[in-house]
Amino acid sequence: MDKGTHCEGPSKFDELIAPVSRADFLAAYWEQQPLHCRRDDAQFYQSLLSTGDIEAILSSGDLRFPALQLSRNGSFLGPETYTRTIKHGSEVFNAVPDLHRVQAEYQLGATIVLPALHRTWPGLRDLCRSLDAEFNHPSHANAYLTPGNAVGFTPHYDTHEVFVLQLQGTKHWRVYNPPLKLPHRTQPFHPPSYRIPAQPDFEVTLSPGDLLYLPRGFVHTAETGPGHSVHVTIGMTVYTWIELVSELLASAPEWEILRRALPAGFADPTHPRADLARGLAERVSDFARQANYERLVEKLAHKVRAAPPGHPHPIRLNVGVAGAQTVLETPAPGQFVLASENGQTTLLFSGRVLKMPGAIRKTLDAICAARRFRAADLPQYLDEGATLAFVRYLQSEGFLSATETFP
Repeated sequence: MDKGTHCEGPSKFDELIAPVSRADFLAAYWEQQPLHCRRDDAQFYQSLLSTGDIEAILSSGDLRFPALQLSRNGSFLGPETYTRTIKHGSEVFNAVPDLHRVQAEYQLGATIVLPALHRTWPGLRDLCRSLDAEFNHPSHANAYLTPGNAVGFTPHYDTHEVFVLQLQGTKHWRVYNPPLKLPHRTQPFHPPSYRIPAQPDFEVTLSPGDLLYLPRGFVHTAETGPGHSVHVTIGMTVYTWIELVSELLASAPEWEILRRALPAGFADPTHPRADLARGLAERVSDFARQANYERLVEKLAHKVRAAPPGHPHPIRLNVGVAGAQTVLETPAPGQFVLASENGQTTLLFSGRVLKMPGAIRKTLDAICAARRFRAADLPQYLDEGATLAFVRYLQSEGFLSATETFP
């Protein structure tokens, strides 16, 4: 990209990593090594989020802890150092940032952190939605504001994939090879056990418009020059093969051979451990050989598709209580999971789990098959009053929404 050329901010993964192609990124960098994209376009991210936007967010007074946090020397400051309680009549507003204290701490070298900004800022929300849909791994966006001549965080690694978007100023990054390759989210960085090498394995100064990708496990630290720095980090928390293995283990109670008691006296020192180990190996082998792996994969896929969205659900004021003729609509196929087990019906969607009597399944199947319907038009598996009460329940739980159109 020529210097001075400006394009709209990225809204898709291909645009985020340009000029590197998606195929090259997945083949050469994903989970393997850092990537630096130098763009020479200081305005590249401005339509996504500008420093003016961030200053307005901070100055509005709308934030509450933990939506605004401060960090210095690798540790987060206690919220009591920069927040206060405000009384308005009989109402009490807790954890309101004291902007004077925030400014003072910032000038003393603290980094201002805006966690999960994708929940409330449209550009970051749309980018994270796009990444979630493409990768099926949930993403989030944090903003970091660091004053000049300061270190944001001490050396550490993250247990999620990291994409750094430099918005303003410059920041010098030092990156070190992983002490633990591809750490799982249950294996966080442990500072006392880490000794930082004398020289980094990779270092780069990010300028506005640049991108830096760091696979999880790569230790990193960054510091500003004389001027302040603003960057956004897109973090992607990946599902791993461990999650699939966990589904396999969760299915173990289905197998009688694994539900049988261990031999009497198995913990006694005189009990032959070799026999117990051999029995375990045989049972695990039989269990693994007979497991329905396709069902386990689909079960995890269902959980991913029904996971809660990383952004608030919009509030609509122009609504009324659902009636028999109200047109209602379900989420799109693939965004919910319907299952029956042990005489119970379970509905999973947007991170919610609704458990209902098995007798309701026929009505729920009819609702899901119709996608858009009126309660009056549903098959009368229940009486009219019970049907209407059920659809109102599903609407109140967020599974059904009213619509003004009907085929």
